[in-house]
Amino acid sequence: MFTLGLTLSLSAVACSIACAVAYSSSDYFRKAVPVAASPMLALFYGFGLEAPVLALWAAISGDAHISPEYVLPGLADAVIGLGANILFLTAVRRSPLSLMIPLLALVPALTAVISGVMLGEWPTLSQAAGILFVVAGLFLLYIPTTGGFHPLTVWRSFAREPGSLPMTGVIVLWSLSPPVDKICLDYASVGMHGLAQLIILWSACGIWLLATGGAKALVLPRAAVRPLLGVAATAGLAYGLQLAAYQMTLVAVVELFKRTIGLVGALILGRAYFQEAVTGPKLAGIAVMAIGLPLVLLG
Repeated sequence: MFTLGLTLSLSAVACSIACAVAYSSSDYFRKAVPVAASPMLALFYGFGLEAPVLALWAAISGDAHISPEYVLPGLADAVIGLGANILFLTAVRRSPLSLMIPLLALVPALTAVISGVMLGEWPTLSQAAGILFVVAGLFLLYIPTTGGFHPLTVWRSFAREPGSLPMTGVIVLWSLSPPVDKICLDYASVGMHGLAQLIILWSACGIWLLATGGAKALVLPRAAVRPLLGVAATAGLAYGLQLAAYQMTLVAVVELFKRTIGLVGALILGRAYFQEAVTGPKLAGIAVMAIGLPLVLLG
């Protein structure tokens, strides 16, 4: 069922784990950005600070090709990315990391379905079983401390969470992104695709801010500087490590490390830095999702 073979070298494992830890750290820094910095302002500086990292990667890789056919799928990918990032920041500001980040386990599950529709790559039976595990884990995650296990009670618990609606939007958009990325990479190298996306997103944020608030809209609150530097450093590092890991092993293996470590990281960081409760349902839900993710990604 699993096709790892000899692709999991020690360096591939180390790079994948480092990538996952860096992404998890970037989740913390995104939540730490103060509300005084609007999502669009935070993204403007975040994308701008990440761009040099991607430019360096494109230069080091030695493959910087991009063709005119990239424009349409590239713009579509940028629209998806901008919407997802705005909604992500909104969600983690409104609700605990330990309740929001685990929802991203639905991304590979929904991607498997969307890839079937867009690319004809339908989920296998193992992947279908993994999707059921992920859904069951999310059910457990949102069981309230009082009120029982009734599905309607769990649904109300999910619906009452202020960040649940925007994070649902993130799930849908990031599930659309991988198939579109795959199309983009037919017309650009990996490094140039990443750099082009950051430039488009940075420019869009800047134009929006200037159009709606003028030059003063670009002023960053002092309290936002350090967390945004943290976002840029960790997200930029994570992306570079992700690209390196893709060269060593299967993309699905890298994604498995990212999502699994992300689940655990959200629980630990939420407790350590934001005083979020660690409950039995959270632990059980994350454990069940961790069983389902390998089936979805590697099945």
